[in-house]
Amino acid sequence: MDGIVQEACAKGPSLFQHSQDTAFGELLILMLLLVFFSLRSLHSILELIASQCLLELLTSISDQRSCLNSELRCSAKYLKSIIAVAEGMIFSQDSRVAENCGACLSVILGWERFGKEKAVIRESKWSRLILEEFAVALTAPGLTSRSFTNQQKIAANIAVSLLKLSQVPVWLTSLFDGSLITGIVANLSARNVTAEVVDLFSELMARNYLNQDQIAGLHSLFQVCRRHAYGGGSQAQQPPEQKVETTAAARSTDDVRALLLGVMLNQRAGGSPCTLQMEQQKLLRQIDSFLQQSTRREQR
Repeated sequence: MDGIVQEACAKGPSLFQHSQDTAFGELLILMLLLVFFSLRSLHSILELIASQCLLELLTSISDQRSCLNSELRCSAKYLKSIIAVAEGMIFSQDSRVAENCGACLSVILGWERFGKEKAVIRESKWSRLILEEFAVALTAPGLTSRSFTNQQKIAANIAVSLLKLSQVPVWLTSLFDGSLITGIVANLSARNVTAEVVDLFSELMARNYLNQDQIAGLHSLFQVCRRHAYGGGSQAQQPPEQKVETTAAARSTDDVRALLLGVMLNQRAGGSPCTLQMEQQKLLRQIDSFLQQSTRREQR
């Protein structure tokens, strides 16, 4: 490829004499097409890597602040810009980027307890749009698609983070009214319930958003989910294990880049071929937590 570029530069204006029918013209067109598609795919890879790096950074900062109760050393404008980017990228077509940015937003919302970030977090408007879209989708038919499940997880996590704020936004209370919650419960089934949605209902119950009829309906639904999980767990087919070669010596920069990207994606997926089983176990834990919480509520 370097030779083609050097030869093209050496030809200067006479390059126009080489049409696409000539051997050199065909090589040049091939090279330009390779560059075009490389640039197109590069943007997606950069978004994925950047979102993963941002999530790791924010998680580390959050852990440090929890241990040391230290202040965030950045301006309010800088934090606003991070929130704006994370909120916008939640709608990314790449589900991995969307999940990372949703997790970033949940981490930042958790900083509200430190005090200084309250004003910045409460000024956010995109969270309302995200959850309004989420509410509409949860009451609409067709909840079994994989893309919807990913969006469901992201929005549910954001809703839980907002419900845990010291002052829950007024619009969130208006959004999760009795009719909406009843509609969501009626539209859910054992096949489209995720651990994140169960966690959301646990938080709604803790905040007294659920009435007894809704709790009873969720009880019945979650019992079906448990039977479905235990009955189908042994029959679930796991995806083939994707091994990442870490022992082979990298021979070039491309090898190193491919190796590190593979390791990052493998860690992001949990580093285990049993991802589906882990998801089921997480769902069962959340269901058990909900049932225990509702039992304690009845005993009061």
